[in-house]
Parts: sequence; structure tokens; C-alpha cells
Amino acid sequence: MNSVPASWNCPTCHNVLVLETNTWRCKNNHSFDLAKEGYVNLLLAHQKNSKEPGDNKAMVNARRAFLEQGHYLPLAETVARIFAEYVESLEDKSELAFFDAGCGEGYYSNVVSKHIQTLEHVCRFSGIDISKNAVLKAAKKYPDSFFAVASTYQLPVATHSQDAVLQIFAPSSEHEIRRVLKSTGVWITVNPASNHLQEMKQALYDTPTENKDHSDIPEGFELTKHQNVSFTVPLTTEAVRESLLMMTPYYWTATPDKKQFLIESLELVTTDFDIRVYQSFGN
Repeated sequence: MNSVPASWNCPTCHNVLVLETNTWRCKNNHSFDLAKEGYVNLLLAHQKNSKEPGDNKAMVNARRAFLEQGHYLPLAETVARIFAEYVESLEDKSELAFFDAGCGEGYYSNVVSKHIQTLEHVCRFSGIDISKNAVLKAAKKYPDSFFAVASTYQLPVATHSQDAVLQIFAPSSEHEIRRVLKSTGVWITVNPASNHLQEMKQALYDTPTENKDHSDIPEGFELTKHQNVSFTVPLTTEAVRESLLMMTPYYWTATPDKKQFLIESLELVTTDFDIRVYQSFGN
């Protein structure tokens, strides 16, 4: 059981929110109701680019189905080890806080949480996503962590409050990441490397493009660790192939014929993840 209390900031005035019965409220009386699943919606109207921003229910269900079969477990375990190594390097291991910026259904932070529990450390795990569908799933399945619907460009947590921020395939504000990290905190990013899902791209496009290079070091940070994780994933059923396809942007750009051919025939894909760990300076 996670014994560290939740901690959110008001997205309107940035003051601390306090949970009163089933409502989060700040000193300026801005209030946000706690959903029955345990999450809170902190996404303001002007931060939405559509009525229901982020991944829809079908995409969320597909990703959960794929991840919970363990297909990306090597990636999740690598992230867990990176955070554990960082924690072991700290002199003060009290009041640990791990924040997942773009948490989706909570799969990755849950793997990290389980690993930290085996080391008998107490840590608050929080996550946000712009998709209400994803956050609802995360909160319902992982009640010992804390989840909110919010923008990764305005993180609803206090300045210098997080030991680690995890960002997997999600956009963010470098300024916001620096703001919320403790002076010794780490920013763990995961992005697709050059060969990620190459068999899928070759099946869908006549001239596949390479993934964007992520070698530029964000302003105000220094790179402390760089690691590539690559492994193959057997795709044994049409359901698994479709779930993986729906997790990618290719689902929206490939032709229907190409997608159907992939769902019927693709037997294996290669993953290629670029993992970088940054620490800020001047905090």
C-alpha cells in the first residue's frame, strides 16, 4: 500500500489542492470533484483542442490489451531499474516521488512501483494524461497511485517536488519538467529509435520514413545516461496485430487495404527504444 499522500496543484491559480471528502479544493476555492474511480480532472477548458482530447476508448483498450500481455515488459523493466539505481544513489530516500507525464493506462509506472516495493522504499507514484479514457483505466486498476487528467504542458504538481519524471512517447514542456524536479531529480525519456517497428512500417508504406532523432539535449539539462533497448515481439494473433497497430500513429495514416494486410499477415516486429536520462542544472 502506498502510504505517501497525493499532492496536486490547482491548474487555475497553482496553489495546493486539499482533498475535502470527494472534492479537491484550493485556498481560492477552485474545486475539482474526485471521480468514483479515484482520479481528478484538472484539464481546463482552454487546454483542450477537442471535446475529448487524447486517445479514444478504442485506442486505450487496444494499448492496455497489448501491454498487459507483456510484449513491452523489457522496456518497462529497464525503466524500473534506472529509477531504482537512481534511488539507491540518494542519501535521503524519504519522501520519494515519481511522476509519469503522459501515463496512459498506468502500465509503466505500475511496473516501476512494483520494483521499488521489492526494495522496500516508500514512494508516491502519480501520473497524468490528457486522455480521460486512459486516466480512468489507470485509476481503476492501480488505486495505490494517484492520477489526474491534465496537460503535460502544465503539470499540476508543486515546484521541486518530484524525484523523477517519466515521459514515454509523450510531448512536454522542458520548462515544466525542470520546474517540478527536485534539485537532484532525473527526467527519464523514452522515444522510438531508428529501427522501431520497421517491419510494420515496411508493410504499410512504400517509402517508410525514419523516426525523428532525439539526440539534442534539452536546454537546462545534462545527459547522464543513454541506452537503447531493442527486442522482437512475435505477433501470434490478428487481435495482437490490430492492438499494436492502434497504438501507433500509422493507424490513422495507412490505407485500409495496407492495414488489413498487416493485421492478417505480420508475424513479428522489432522494437527499438531510445532511453535518455537527464538531470537539470541551475535548479
